[in-house]
Amino acid sequence: MIFKDEYDFSLLPKIIFITAISCASLLAGYLMFTDVNELHDWLKPYAINGNFTRQVILMFCLLFYVSRLFITVFVFLKRKMAWSEMLLVSGLMSFALFSFAKVGGNSHQPVGVLDCISIFLYLFGSWLNTYSEYTRHIWKKHEVNKGRPYTEGLFKYSMHINYFGDVVLFTGFALITCSFSLLVIPLIMALNFIFFIIPRLDKYLAKKYGEEFKEYAGRTKKLIPGIY
Repeated sequence: MIFKDEYDFSLLPKIIFITAISCASLLAGYLMFTDVNELHDWLKPYAINGNFTRQVILMFCLLFYVSRLFITVFVFLKRKMAWSEMLLVSGLMSFALFSFAKVGGNSHQPVGVLDCISIFLYLFGSWLNTYSEYTRHIWKKHEVNKGRPYTEGLFKYSMHINYFGDVVLFTGFALITCSFSLLVIPLIMALNFIFFIIPRLDKYLAKKYGEEFKEYAGRTKKLIPGIY
């Protein structure tokens, strides 16, 4: 079970998780910015050759995401990260990030208006996720708030605004690749939140915080502010 009162820092699984995500991103960068003739023979078939400006944008998105993820995992994430969770999420996230870089990096489409909108979605989603986590982190450090659910800040508009931020940023990320087929990644992510993660998390939080959480859940949308 993912959600339970286990606060073991689980340093090793978290290190392996971040390392896997970082390696996938750095490999993508290496394949994008190294001349194909300088690549090892076994890597040449995987060379990424496309619009240079788009490649720079994609690499920025990769590095920015990994940096945020590092802070989230080692500062904001207090609960235990199980080995099974680490292996599953590491594999899926590494595949998704590398796919964005591979497909988008091979695109020769020049950067245009849609890309500006996509970059905005990426940055806005990143802000939603990290700022909401940060304000909750600061709030929970105060002893007076111990044993209470955080319902302030951006969480006034959505019970899981941090998850909504992930969906928004990955939608923007997918659009930057110029491949609409990669929108399946944020779609699967959203469905996973709606049908798996959120119901289990809400059940855990209702048990942990009781009536105060139930009142909060009754007046607040679950994922998308004003809609769901």
